[in-house]
Amino acid sequence: MRMMMMMMIFFLLLGAMGEKPLVEVLYTRDELTNLAGYGEQKLSTVVVAGTLLCDSFSGSSLIHSHPIPGASVVVACRANKKTSKIGGKTDEYGDFLIDLPSHLHAIPNMEKRCIVRVVEVPKKSGCHHHHHRALIKHKAAAGIKLLSSGNGIRTYTTHANGIHFTHKQQHSHPFTKINTRNRNTRSSGRKMLHML
Repeated sequence: MRMMMMMMIFFLLLGAMGEKPLVEVLYTRDELTNLAGYGEQKLSTVVVAGTLLCDSFSGSSLIHSHPIPGASVVVACRANKKTSKIGGKTDEYGDFLIDLPSHLHAIPNMEKRCIVRVVEVPKKSGCHHHHHRALIKHKAAAGIKLLSSGNGIRTYTTHANGIHFTHKQQHSHPFTKINTRNRNTRSSGRKMLHML
């Protein structure tokens, strides 16, 4: 009896399907799309984050490190003999966050196949000139490393706490100006040094 009941259900389903496959009868098109991983909901998220800084030096001493806002950065990933590039801009703090498209999520060894490249630094930045020299020497890039992974989200970051450009400042000591102006009166410069 039970077997007959199952056969009837089978033939009812078969007749209801007509020319449609059984899968399409059981699921809607949207449900099948989501099951296959092509729906509107992302199954995973991969982001690359980093900071772009301009370091000011006087001689070999670091004076100040400040962010470079408005710079253009690109994450370039090489897979299957093809390079994909995804761009972004730094915010007011010099930080960038680039969400990689889903076709790049399955790249094995992302650390070895993806880099962050600085494409453009705003002209008002003190490191603008140094950025162009670094581009010529292909040094305006950094590798990435996995920072965290969990709940379908992988976060990568640039090595060495960000990408740093250097800007050497030419500071002259205030007493040097006094001594050069008053070459004959060197004692006035010495008196000022003793007052401090």
